[in-house]
Amino acid sequence: MRGLSKTEASSGALPLVAMLIAIVTWGLGNILIKQTSVDGLNVAFYRLWFGTAVTLVLLVLVRHRLTLRELRLSAPAGRSFGVNMVLFFTALKITTVANATLIGALQPAIVLLIAGPLFGERVGRSEIGWTAVSIAGVGILIAGASSSPEWSPLGDGMALLAVLLFTGYFVASKRIRESVSTVAYMAGVHLGAAVIVTPVALIHGLEVAALSAADWARILIIVFTSGVGAHMLVNWAHPYVKVSVSSVIVLLTPVVATMGAWVVLDESLTALQLLGGGVTLAAIVAVTRRHRASSVDVTETAVLREATGAGG
Repeated sequence: MRGLSKTEASSGALPLVAMLIAIVTWGLGNILIKQTSVDGLNVAFYRLWFGTAVTLVLLVLVRHRLTLRELRLSAPAGRSFGVNMVLFFTALKITTVANATLIGALQPAIVLLIAGPLFGERVGRSEIGWTAVSIAGVGILIAGASSSPEWSPLGDGMALLAVLLFTGYFVASKRIRESVSTVAYMAGVHLGAAVIVTPVALIHGLEVAALSAADWARILIIVFTSGVGAHMLVNWAHPYVKVSVSSVIVLLTPVVATMGAWVVLDESLTALQLLGGGVTLAAIVAVTRRHRASSVDVTETAVLREATGAGG
């Protein structure tokens, strides 16, 4: 199957669908992390090295040799990705899934401040407004979850540090993907992250014997779905979706995770959380619909110019 041109991808729904699938698997993957019987650092260690193995196999399958240049370009994102993963996985283990993922929803506000200067993207009033609405929805969700007995201030603090690091990874991915292929970039990121996390994991102590067969199955599912699979989808879609839009789509993660934690882990879910989730989803739908309409307008203009011989 031939690859999409940038014009074809930006004018179609495929990049947005790819991102939405990835974000849903991220939300569900958080439930699996919470269910493992070892701490977050151990889960991150195995997740990263299994992920590295998978991406290196993919490189062989596509007959691409990872270059020193690609490793060098991927290194900063890999460092952010690895430390973010340790902090976030630990936060998931010691506080509620809702709190850990909802704090991560602060990302769009951070991205909006830097998307324009870094990528020359025009962030309109509508996108700013819907982002504010989506964050307000997250605030309602947090208010509804704050009385949970599983709440931990340390876990919330780790989640806050994790979102700052993930924002760095997210923005770096947008820029680096302009010159590095998806598979090569994911291999470089995973290898860099695994190397950063390994010394800390060895000092802390690896709990191999504590992992049951169900734990190994959960880790492998995480690697192939919310891990390598989801990140590859997002990094493939990055060149075709504005970073200010994709960062808002990420807000779907806490909604999926909160609902999943309610169903699977029996975490409390109040009327306020349901209201906040509804507000957040409405904002995501609004901003993605606006992005689709804008992309179609740009494509139609380009086609018209080509047909009439206009343009520079």
